[in-house]
Amino acid sequence: MITAGIDIGHQSVNAVILENDRIIGQASRIIAGEVEAAAKTVFLGILDRAGMNAARIERLFATGVGREKVTFADGSRTEMLSHVTGSHMLFPAARTVIDVGAEGSRILRCDSQGNLTNFVMNDKCAAGAGVFLETVAQMMQISISEMGPFSLGSSNKVVLTTTCAVFAESEIVAEVHRGSAKADILAGVHESIAARIAAVTKRVGLAAELVFTGGVALNIGMVRALEKQLEHEIRVPRDPDIVGALGAAILAKNSA
Repeated sequence: MITAGIDIGHQSVNAVILENDRIIGQASRIIAGEVEAAAKTVFLGILDRAGMNAARIERLFATGVGREKVTFADGSRTEMLSHVTGSHMLFPAARTVIDVGAEGSRILRCDSQGNLTNFVMNDKCAAGAGVFLETVAQMMQISISEMGPFSLGSSNKVVLTTTCAVFAESEIVAEVHRGSAKADILAGVHESIAARIAAVTKRVGLAAELVFTGGVALNIGMVRALEKQLEHEIRVPRDPDIVGALGAAILAKNSA
C-alpha cells in the first residue's frame, strides 16, 4: 500500500511517501506563499522524483498546525499523534518524544505499541523554540546550520538569566559588547532553551527511550545541551524534520 503524509508547520512543509513501511520519497521546504499551494508543490515534487503520479497514492493524511489548509488530503491527524507514530516506527523502544519546531515544543509520551498516552506543550514564548535560535543566529552573524557545531567549542558558557526571548536578546547583545566569545554565547543560548524544555519534560515524566524530533533536532548543540539537562541519552532520527509527515503517512496506512 502506498500512502503519503504532509506536515505543515509554521515555517516549513515536510512530506513523505510511504510504501508499506519503506520511505520511497521525502522532502522539506520553507513555506513561500499560500500554504496549500506550497504543500501541493512539495507533494508533486516528491511524486515526480519517485516516478509516480498522484493516482498511485491510496491515502494522504495531513498533520501540523496548518493541516486543515491541505484540502486535497484524505484526512488529518494531530502533530502530537503523528510525531509519536513516526518516532515509534523509527525507534520501536521510544517512550518519550521531544518535538521542537519553529514556534514551540511538545513533550510526548507513548506506550510500547506507539499509542500517545500523554503530552504537554510549552507556552508561546519564542525562547523555547526554533525561531529564537534563528534570531540568535542572525544576531551572531552565523548560519543556523553552524550554530550547533560552533557552540561545542565553548570553554566558558555564558549564563542567560531570563527565560523571555526579548530580554534574552538584550542579554546576548550585552555579552557581545562585553567581548564574550561567540561559542560561549551560543552554548549559553542552547543551555537556556534546553533547561526550559527539560523542565516541561520532567513534568510529563521521562521514560526511555528518548527521541528528539523536529527541525531543531538538527542542531547538535541543542542535542548535547538537552542530554546534559536531562542526564539521558537522546536518539535523533537521520531526518528529524520529516518525522511528523512520516507519522501521518503511517496513520493513513493504518486507517485502511
